[in-house]
Amino acid sequence: MRAAILDDYQNAVSGLNCLKRLEDRCEVLFCNNRGRSDEEIIRGLSGVEIIIPIHDRTNFHSHLLKALPRLKFISQTGARVYSIDMEAATRCGILVAISVSSGIPTVEQTFNLIFAVMRHTPQEDRAVREGKWQTTIGRELSGKTIGVLGLGRIGKEVARIAKAFHMSVLAAGLTLTPERAQAGGAEWVSVDDLLRRSDIVTIHWKLAERTRGLIGRRELELMKPSAVLINSSRGAIVDEAALIEALKAGKISGAGLDVYAEEPVNPRNPLLQLDNVVLAPHLGFVSVENYERSFSGAIDNILSYLDGNPINVVNPEAAQSRTA
Repeated sequence: MRAAILDDYQNAVSGLNCLKRLEDRCEVLFCNNRGRSDEEIIRGLSGVEIIIPIHDRTNFHSHLLKALPRLKFISQTGARVYSIDMEAATRCGILVAISVSSGIPTVEQTFNLIFAVMRHTPQEDRAVREGKWQTTIGRELSGKTIGVLGLGRIGKEVARIAKAFHMSVLAAGLTLTPERAQAGGAEWVSVDDLLRRSDIVTIHWKLAERTRGLIGRRELELMKPSAVLINSSRGAIVDEAALIEALKAGKISGAGLDVYAEEPVNPRNPLLQLDNVVLAPHLGFVSVENYERSFSGAIDNILSYLDGNPINVVNPEAAQSRTA
């Protein structure tokens, strides 16, 4: 049995303690090339029955899945399946399982971006290296209002920590109620009201059809000129062209981004030329501890599958397609 681990950009997985459990049962391949064409992916995975994608670094669309007839099991790291065409996987008889990871590194990355934007950390780092000293003036969090879009597992933790910095916390969501907001330590408001009142807007919605492109030109124009936008959720939630326009025109003060419309970021993306945005390469889920946690779960899924008792499968009906 051959299993492939995809897109391990930092070459981190080979050093995980949990990997030996998989190597004892399977021949393990590493497919780490970035920016591969579909043809290159198909060639690399032609003899593979099991794959472990790292979150959504590779897009398994219908054409790609159909071109991998030996593929039978996908063990996704993380609890969300954004980059796999689930209908196509089910039709092809490919079981897809998920593994629960921690939201802690995403929460920490959110505040990392907030501090970097508010205190101009990247700019001051560059200035010191160039022999300059104290070139900007930062802003404190204390007394500011943070607006949390999405008060789920991660959003609630962001709200809790924001309180420790003496911030006022607003929350909005498509299904959020005043009672749930209060229980999460936040004041419930509409999305528009949150955008108008917040000094920092941080996005923690799940990517879905209702949230895709939900922060666009109209929403950005509601924000204060002094406000900043933080996105450590998914790039497609924000209209990137509208955000670039707002940053260039000074309609908002700045942004801290961990996610993008296209990943890795295109070298010609105008965001790379703006000094009022802090950019990180989708590190919200990336930590030594979370890799060990999420890969251990993904490997548990594979071993259970090999033992004939698959667990954490999100499309069990695929087994019927396989035998039809």
